[in-house]
Amino acid sequence: MNILFNFGAHQPMIKALLNERNAILAAIVANSDDTIISKTLDGIIMSWNPAAEKMFGYLETEAIGKHISLIIPPDRLEEETFIISQIKAGQKVAHFETVRLTKFGTLIPISVTVSPVVAEDGKIIGASKIARNISEQILLQQEKARLYEQVKTLSERQNEFIGLASHELKTPLTSLNGYLQILEKTSGDQKSKHIISRAAQQVKKITALIDDLLDITKIQAGKLLLTTEANNIKRIIEDSIELMVHVHPEHEFKFRTDIDALSIMLDAQRIEQVLVNLLTNAIRYSPSSKLVEISLEVNDNQVIISVRDQGPGIPEDKFELIFSRFYRMQESGTQGLGLGLFLCSEIIQRHGGKIWVESKLGEGSTFRFTLPLQAN
Repeated sequence: MNILFNFGAHQPMIKALLNERNAILAAIVANSDDTIISKTLDGIIMSWNPAAEKMFGYLETEAIGKHISLIIPPDRLEEETFIISQIKAGQKVAHFETVRLTKFGTLIPISVTVSPVVAEDGKIIGASKIARNISEQILLQQEKARLYEQVKTLSERQNEFIGLASHELKTPLTSLNGYLQILEKTSGDQKSKHIISRAAQQVKKITALIDDLLDITKIQAGKLLLTTEANNIKRIIEDSIELMVHVHPEHEFKFRTDIDALSIMLDAQRIEQVLVNLLTNAIRYSPSSKLVEISLEVNDNQVIISVRDQGPGIPEDKFELIFSRFYRMQESGTQGLGLGLFLCSEIIQRHGGKIWVESKLGEGSTFRFTLPLQAN
């Protein structure tokens, strides 16, 4: 059975559908908030919607038939050459930011997208341009840049002040500590010696806080330099523990490792600073426990050092926050500037390692950090 279609009989309907589609497209263009312009490959304006009238000030009757240079500043004419070359090659020019000229001589920053207009035979016959006024975005960017510069300047002045103040404070503290040591040696009264010893401890605490502030200013200024050389990481851990045992003889420090000796490249002073900070925190945040566990192991070309306490634990939503500058857990009730873990994180990162915490409420916390394994 042969079925024949009479396409000629459907021509009126097809024409009506095409007319309806064109009417819909024309309505969309006319009611668009975006400027929509079409032009020939020679740059002659073929269509100009109401949004274009509003943006550039030219009526449709004033613009159609004119060259697109009508709205292009003289020093930007080369942009049109570039855009047309892209269109002729069948390429779309998307989100091109530039400035255009209004009828009244003012410049408007715009973001423009230009697409090829293709005829039924596939030939490129022109270009359609959609433009948006980005004046508000430009102003916002400028305001952000201005605020950034203000914050940067204030931060630099703050760091400069902290650095100068810290240096000025350290001088009298050093003298005060020296006088306290003399008094402790010359005093025969045990009660006086005890008071002097407590005063010396407080001086050491203040000195440590000042050192942390100085390190912060160095970090922000990019001046926290590392002096790396081959060091026995096990010996550094043992030395740090020995220091803590001397200061906190009432606590028990258990060190677990299968390593006899391991030499890697690091800044011994800074790594000891990290260890002492973690060990001090393990004591500070575990007031009801006397046990601190330390471990050293090698895994996947890196060493992993862990410090575990028996404290109340840390909520999971605080795992990242505790390494932030000036962050202090309010629940702990301890005093400090909230700089210790931030400094630890910076030092470990500069060594090419990472630091994190593992904890469950009521089950204590374990701080771990890694260092690259580089043999001497």
